Amino acid sequence: MFTRRHALLSSLATPLFGGRPSPMPGRVPAGLWPVMLTPFRADQSIDWPALDALTDWYLANGAVGLFACCQSSEVWDLTEAERLQVTARVVRRAGRVPVVAGGLPGFAAAPVGEFVKRLQDCGAVAAVLTTGQVAESQEPDALWRERVEAILTAAPRLPFGLYEAPRPYKRLLSPEMMTWAGRTGRFVFHKDTTCELSAVLAKVRAVQGTPLSIFNAHVPILVDCIRGGGHGFSGIAANAYPNVVAYAVRQATWNGPDAARVQQFLTDAEAILNVRYPLSAKLMAGWAGQPIQPVCRRKVVDLTAEQRERLRGLRAAADRVLS
Repeated sequence: MFTRRHALLSSLATPLFGGRPSPMPGRVPAGLWPVMLTPFRADQSIDWPALDALTDWYLANGAVGLFACCQSSEVWDLTEAERLQVTARVVRRAGRVPVVAGGLPGFAAAPVGEFVKRLQDCGAVAAVLTTGQVAESQEPDALWRERVEAILTAAPRLPFGLYEAPRPYKRLLSPEMMTWAGRTGRFVFHKDTTCELSAVLAKVRAVQGTPLSIFNAHVPILVDCIRGGGHGFSGIAANAYPNVVAYAVRQATWNGPDAARVQQFLTDAEAILNVRYPLSAKLMAGWAGQPIQPVCRRKVVDLTAEQRERLRGLRAAADRVLS
């Protein structure tokens, strides 16, 4: 249900894009950007009403933007047509709140450029490149940059994002590469998985004065990263207790006195949530009242009774932490 609070949060999160792509990138809003789950029915078809409800849930609990078709979405188990359909559906439901989307088909400039144009038609404010798609692990940054430049030329209108995803392998970008990306003026979103505070903050410094915003994904450094100049958080915890994560982001931003307590909860909780993810997150969201079934297309080993019990305990703890 699209609540009055949801509408208020949506209005507060209005980006420079106004919820639609712009030929000239501006800065996306700072704050919480959940990496969205994809709900499936028992037959593994996409559950569209559940996707609407999940979108509402993220927004009602403090998200300022949404990252659709990411690895938490099981994006590589979606067809190209489904990636576009999911993006369009989330954009329509999110209204004026910005949506970035991944799932780009490889690194060949022509097909990627065509897919990006279709993402633009869906209403995404940025197309997110997975850094490990663009070059093999042993290939140099110079070749990576050359291929990205070709993609930018093939898709000249829509802004881009970057995602240091774990698959096909984690390619971390150096501060020098981040400086280049920021100075192109074409990049507005970066999901960082460096997992080390000093390294993330080096990237934050590298993009100062550019439209590129850095969103840390490693929950144990959430508060310190934002206090050091990071622009927000984009990680898996928001799929289980988005209200708690959004609260931690606000506490970090405002130097709130409760930041350390909530940070400790999130750090301790991550080890439990990580087990059999994204199945674990779908269970947690379902127990929070979302109409999402514990069904994945990605092959995930089922949870043991003990693991489910730990998740139930985490659900109860998350529901108490802000009370």
